[in-house]
Amino acid sequence: MKKLVILMTILCAASFVALAAGIDGKWTSEMKRGDNTIQQTLTLKSDGSSLTGSVETSFNGQARSVDIKSGKVDGNKFSFTTVQNGKNGEVTVTWEGTVTGDELSGEQKRDGGQGRPFTAKRAN
Repeated sequence: MKKLVILMTILCAASFVALAAGIDGKWTSEMKRGDNTIQQTLTLKSDGSSLTGSVETSFNGQARSVDIKSGKVDGNKFSFTTVQNGKNGEVTVTWEGTVTGDELSGEQKRDGGQGRPFTAKRAN
């Protein structure tokens, strides 16, 4: 019985590691804003429950990249923030969502703003 409990504990821990590893890599997203298309590439790397990486945004032929901050992974859920420089200064965006196979889905929310849904597909 003791061996069974130990085996079950190891299998559960391994499944959590496998789920977190599922977020690693590049993800691409496209959103429409009026007549324009915003393309984003998320490059993500998990290490235990920590998440690091960057978000590159392309809009009207210009691209900019920001590092993610305060990144966390918990099973298939993730969250992080990005800080972007806008016309009126710095803007913090909170990203929260889930990983399901080759898709990320969730919500981006600017400080003081309304959330917007997003989905991204695995690029590699």
